[in-house]
Amino acid sequence: MDKDKLLDLNIKMNPMRVELELTEQCNLFCRFCYNSQNPLVTHRAFEIIDKLAQSDVLEIVLTGGEPLLHPQINAIIEKCCNLFSKTMVQTNGTLITNDTVKIFKKCGIYGANISLHGPSHIHDELTCVGGSYDLAFSALKLLLGNGVRIASNFVLTSKNSSFVGDFIEFLYANGLREITLTRFTPTGIGKDNAYLALSHQQLISALSTVKHKIDQYPDLKVIMANAVPYCALPDDLKPFCEYCHFGTSRFYIDINGNVLMCGMSRINIGNILDSPFAEIKRNSNIFKQHVLGSDVPDECINCGHFRECRGGCRAAAYAYSNDICGADPYAIF
Repeated sequence: MDKDKLLDLNIKMNPMRVELELTEQCNLFCRFCYNSQNPLVTHRAFEIIDKLAQSDVLEIVLTGGEPLLHPQINAIIEKCCNLFSKTMVQTNGTLITNDTVKIFKKCGIYGANISLHGPSHIHDELTCVGGSYDLAFSALKLLLGNGVRIASNFVLTSKNSSFVGDFIEFLYANGLREITLTRFTPTGIGKDNAYLALSHQQLISALSTVKHKIDQYPDLKVIMANAVPYCALPDDLKPFCEYCHFGTSRFYIDINGNVLMCGMSRINIGNILDSPFAEIKRNSNIFKQHVLGSDVPDECINCGHFRECRGGCRAAAYAYSNDICGADPYAIF
């Protein structure tokens, strides 16, 4: 397909999934957080949701900050479940109660994703709030026990990567079957905690352990939330390599309605309250670069495996080089 046709197709294509940031506020202080943790909430959530529905968005993920802190969260969940084929909630789990479960079930959310980052002492050290692990794990058990689809997000850092195998084993034994791994990227609050970054060897060791668990439990689903360069992985771990869909079929919208390429990069390409998606994409050079695969180093463009990873994580490249076209820190040229 020539470039003009490819661009036209992607400009006209409605986003499949949007992550909507309801608030930057959070009751935890995670050292790796990509957000600012400002005490701000969106007062235009319903307007934004209507705009997304008008754009035929299929799936919405309610996120933050901590989305359950939004004062209108119950009404927001209900509206989203009525408008989108899938509504999901990304939460730290500490605020989930029996009433929350009732709302989830009544409205028919597709699922929830609770952040758990290792055993209690590690989790609480990373969140900077004692007791946060106990609350999150109790929420996970409560949701599982009530038949709510649940996954867990584990942010891989230098502090917890050595625990990932045992922790997956523990979660599996407690009934969890879906886990998301997010590699730490020094953005937002995380920018001040660069020591949490995994070395290349730590990444390989962690993914090797995860692969062993997947082989051990065929019904266990583990995915990487952000792209890893194809060249960074040995052959047996290359199945973890998948290019990132953010900036093409997925987008992130902040509390003000700004359309971001992704939540980690925070690169703004327009505002959904001012313009429809097609117009936003048509007027964004960064979007066009990304669709055409030119927002990567020449080594990636000329690589025979470019389609596998499209240069790895653009947010990580931006965080480390201050250039969206820079190299993913794990890329091996």
